[in-house]
Amino acid sequence: MPRNPELDKLLREVDSLTGSASTGEESSAVEEAPVSNKARRGSSFLDSVGSFFISRVDEDAQVEEADLPPPTPNTVAEVAETVPTPEFSVSGTDDFSTRAFPEIYREAGVDESSFTVDKLFALLQDPSLKDQPLSTKTLVLKMALKAQNVEPNVPVTDAVKRDRALDGYQKMLNMLAQQTEAENSQKIQEINEEVKKYLEAKNAEMDALRSQTAEAKRMAETFAVRRTAEEQRLAEIIMPLLEGQPNPVSVGNKVD
Repeated sequence: MPRNPELDKLLREVDSLTGSASTGEESSAVEEAPVSNKARRGSSFLDSVGSFFISRVDEDAQVEEADLPPPTPNTVAEVAETVPTPEFSVSGTDDFSTRAFPEIYREAGVDESSFTVDKLFALLQDPSLKDQPLSTKTLVLKMALKAQNVEPNVPVTDAVKRDRALDGYQKMLNMLAQQTEAENSQKIQEINEEVKKYLEAKNAEMDALRSQTAEAKRMAETFAVRRTAEEQRLAEIIMPLLEGQPNPVSVGNKVD
């Protein structure tokens, strides 16, 4: 990844600051530790910031000599409280879950012309800075912001605005889901009532058909009993005239 030119400019200023600060401490610094060859010929980022700031990041006196920007006047919580949650409206039938973040930020009115959190991210990705400890990143980023006359709360506020935009968009989707569920639950209830009435009507119709079938069977069975009795009576009446011949009257025979 190429180095950030703005960060390079800042690092050159850091080198200059390191040189001027080292001059005032030359006698004591020689006694405490030898100066490296890299520091003598003009340090790089790791040499200048590392030897001057990183090793002294916990020493208040040296931090003051570096003329660091003051701490952010507002806490993160205070910044967050001042940022409202934007409202979104639903239009169309697209898949709202796949909407691009830049579109959401744009609809929420996030100012892309300011020093955004993405610009801060670009600084953090510089090869000379991205692998440094958090204390070093904090130190250099504050100096980079000061060099561009940007208050630290500007990118912090930008990040909070984007977070609020995402929250607002999520709230819109949650409300859409709740509203859809409420409306569809009512429709489903109405359909269930219709189905219930339909089934009741059809069940009654089927019961009537079953009753008709049962009645038809009852009539056939009842008549079969009566028929057998009548056939038996007829066979007995003509028996004296048959003179031993088979009786032509069938009694209780199966009729298809």
